[in-house]
Amino acid sequence: MTLLVLLALSSNVVLGDSGDEPSQTSQTGSSESAVNRLIEQLGSETYATRVRARESLARLGLQAFDELHLAQYHPDNEIAMTARHLVSSLLVSWSKPSDSDEVRDILHEYGAQSVDERRSRIVRLSELPERAGLQALVRLTRFETSLDLSRVAALAIMQQDASDVVDRRKQNAQQIREGLGHSERAAATWLMAYAGDLQQGTYDAERWSEIVGKQRRQLDTASNQQTTRDSVLELVRVCVRHAWLSDKFDDALALATANLDLIPPTTRDLTEACRWAIENGLHPIVIELQKRHLQMFDAQPMLLYSAAEAIKAEGDPGRAQLLADQAMEIRPFPNDAAELEAISPNELEEIAQTHREIAQELQKRGLYEWAEREYRGIIDHLEMDASPSVSARDLLATMLADLERHQDVVDLLTPLIDRIESDDQLKNRLNALRFSYDEMRSNILWHSGLLKVQQGDVEAAKPLLVKAFRLRPANIDILISMFRLDQNDPNWSETVDLLLNQNIQRSKQEIASIEVMMKQQARFQPRGYELAQALNQYAWLVSNTKGDYEQALRFSLKSVELLPNDSALLDTCARCYFAVGDYKNAVLTQRKAVRLTPHSPPMLRQLREFEAKLEAESL
Repeated sequence: MTLLVLLALSSNVVLGDSGDEPSQTSQTGSSESAVNRLIEQLGSETYATRVRARESLARLGLQAFDELHLAQYHPDNEIAMTARHLVSSLLVSWSKPSDSDEVRDILHEYGAQSVDERRSRIVRLSELPERAGLQALVRLTRFETSLDLSRVAALAIMQQDASDVVDRRKQNAQQIREGLGHSERAAATWLMAYAGDLQQGTYDAERWSEIVGKQRRQLDTASNQQTTRDSVLELVRVCVRHAWLSDKFDDALALATANLDLIPPTTRDLTEACRWAIENGLHPIVIELQKRHLQMFDAQPMLLYSAAEAIKAEGDPGRAQLLADQAMEIRPFPNDAAELEAISPNELEEIAQTHREIAQELQKRGLYEWAEREYRGIIDHLEMDASPSVSARDLLATMLADLERHQDVVDLLTPLIDRIESDDQLKNRLNALRFSYDEMRSNILWHSGLLKVQQGDVEAAKPLLVKAFRLRPANIDILISMFRLDQNDPNWSETVDLLLNQNIQRSKQEIASIEVMMKQQARFQPRGYELAQALNQYAWLVSNTKGDYEQALRFSLKSVELLPNDSALLDTCARCYFAVGDYKNAVLTQRKAVRLTPHSPPMLRQLREFEAKLEAESL
């Protein structure tokens, strides 16, 4: 069978050698009818007829792929089983000569990989710049034997940012249509509709409503094996986002609301749905979900906080605060000595752990006021030397530092440092838990210095920053603060330049050492992660101060290549572009970093800085 398929592919069509789809002659109505007749003969009562039909279909190879794929769900089991065998036997060359080297590398031996690895490669194709992986993704949508991965490939295309250039959008639409041919797969129909939107430059609400409706009807029919609730829900979300980006908010809201019943009534699914709705500005969806699942919302803090966030965004801060207060009290701390006596230390730590996790999630979503209240609840209700209290204080200090609330950082950490200095046992216990005493002292000095800078007392800031850096020389952000402090003081500049040169040379030596160890393939050799971090360290220091900016950019780009979707590395890369004067790429890269970490105050500040510079340069 495999030999027949190979002969058929070599004489008729091999995907990747002659195009994305079979020749036009193979797409005529008579050809399709002939294929369908052969498929029906697979269920013939005559053995010879079945064998001839099977061999003929094998010789046709990918020319019969679309019809054979549909036949896998034929009501005749004999036909369905043979069709599945034929589809799995096809040998596909997933790449083609016209593909870029990067695309060909990603698709190398694609068909031999596990489902998880193929899914990972689809993601990599979707992340290539300028939609370089578009045609390959269309190919996978049409010919991937796994319907689930076919849908993943199609949705990956639809989730990409469309070009602002009309001709480029139309070119992409044409590439999608040519690549899909006459495929009748569900994912192919999605892409055909999407190609229509690209061509017209707008979202066709009626067409998408029909497509989603058809998918929903399939959930309750015999063809349910081709359609899953998760796949329909994902399609709905992609369509909603597509409508939202096309400035059709009412259509986006209507489609999302009409399909809310697809969301399973579980805490995890409802939390994810709320997060998605808020990220896409669909706050009424969260409010509607709360109405439908009131009891579940009332029992789960993060669901209540989601509702509070949505209601606040809709203009009712008073009601939002009431819900936030309700969320805070779901697992309350003891209010008095009697209540404290009634619970065990382990129970108290579990309560603290719950509130810490909530605080971290709120912080991640940019809800800093509520996050701070959660952190301070832990600090206020536990002894200062309790591990959960120390952890909460440390996490809150980091958040306040990002918000540039320097006085609050000092006020928060100073009592703990005073306590540690008078309690060696506590210091040893915290060191065992990897809480660094010197790091906390350094942070107090650093933010005390930054506070002096805010107050205009630069001279008072200098010794504080020097002491902070001596305590923690690994924190190059302190050195960057020192560099920006006073360029008009020769003595200060000489001191800072000396420290800069030392750290830059040390960083280069670390990079070289890691690269040598990786080449030696030692038993405990560093991984790509360690190299990426070392490259990033050099790039961040140089791009924020002075030195070889071009080298910094090269190192940063290499680190991003090693860890493609790390927002911190992209943040550095954007700074490097800015340092070399490439303000357009600085803004584009910083926006990508912000998309990955949308509520980071430092990243948002840097984005505003870059956008302002780009706008000023364009005047």
